[in-house]
Amino acid sequence: MNLKKKLTLSGAALLAAFSIAGTTVAQASTELTGWLHGNNGDYTYITKGKTDSGKKYQQLPNIADPKDKSWYLTKDGTALDGVQDWAGSKWYFEPTTKQLIKHRDYVKGQDGKYHMVDKDGRVLSGIQEWQGSYWYFDKDGVLITKRNYVKSQWGMWYLVGSDGRVQSGLQEWQGSLWYFDPTTYLLVKNKDITVDGVSYHADKDGRVTKNANQETGFDPSEINWTYELGAGEGDSRLAIPDYIILHEVGAESGAAANASYLKNNWATANTTFVVGDGGQVFCVSDPGYVSWGALDANPYAPVQIELGRTWNRAQFLQDYAKYIAVARYYSNYYGIPTTLDDGGVGTKGDKSHRWVSRNMSGDHQDPYGYFASWGISEDQLTHDINNGVDMNQLNSVVYSQRQ
Repeated sequence: MNLKKKLTLSGAALLAAFSIAGTTVAQASTELTGWLHGNNGDYTYITKGKTDSGKKYQQLPNIADPKDKSWYLTKDGTALDGVQDWAGSKWYFEPTTKQLIKHRDYVKGQDGKYHMVDKDGRVLSGIQEWQGSYWYFDKDGVLITKRNYVKSQWGMWYLVGSDGRVQSGLQEWQGSLWYFDPTTYLLVKNKDITVDGVSYHADKDGRVTKNANQETGFDPSEINWTYELGAGEGDSRLAIPDYIILHEVGAESGAAANASYLKNNWATANTTFVVGDGGQVFCVSDPGYVSWGALDANPYAPVQIELGRTWNRAQFLQDYAKYIAVARYYSNYYGIPTTLDDGGVGTKGDKSHRWVSRNMSGDHQDPYGYFASWGISEDQLTHDINNGVDMNQLNSVVYSQRQ
């Protein structure tokens, strides 16, 4: 672009538009050479009133100190920053200095997406280590933000969480349970494993099931993922495994309706599961991550469970039994005692929303009111959380109709 016309503007117009090397230019000519600093923050290098054309990686006087020289990627003379394509690779140029970054770093590009950059400034893809964890970046060097099973640059497969972190241990994926070695992060096959005192077997494909002598009542393959939060929704923080929090929905509606509501209003509130509609288990927020259902307790609860309401006795029996089974399953999974509302803050265990209100924050009293309407006392709930449900005994205490 020829700047002759622009550079022959009146002194007042040029004064408003540019400065050069920190000094305002009131009068300029086509002999002007140096960096022009625009009001939008761009730096454009001109030589005798003209800019280069095209894209170039070239050595020019340093923007901050013209006595020195530095390398810049320019387009039509303007120094580029952020993630840029050049010579068949992607590179990251720092927004302030406009120079190629020269240290390994985790950076935010001009498009708002996150990237991993190597010490030579090259944007990386595939599995990368950063601050004690491994992360997955797609072919364009963008951090993946959706739970997925991906192929690495080495040809091996890994499970990636919704925050881009490579997962290990016992994990749910596409309706089944799988185990990924905590050291290699690879899928384990044809092996017996024990997690938090529970014995499992990984078959020839890697699919994990409880060994026959383990408690039954819930298996992750039952989970309905229809209302699962998508990329960019929910909380990417891993929860500290102190509590399993027990809720009920607080409205005369079922599980699917409430899971749908939480999905569509996740920024206001969301929980891990909603159980109901005949013993169904709907996932909203991935287990293990912080959900937003219990105020100050949220960071300490890898699982929060809602129970949908019903006026049908047979359905309540199904829903309640599954609700207890899910709570006990994830208590075992995360090494949380199957006690109910014991102790104060910091005492691990299953906690009602009422316990959270009394000990931490909020004013909710669930799930006790709804359970009482069906004849479930606090002692009964405590017993069932601790020991599991005996359907014959449960049938003997549940009212013939809801009160």
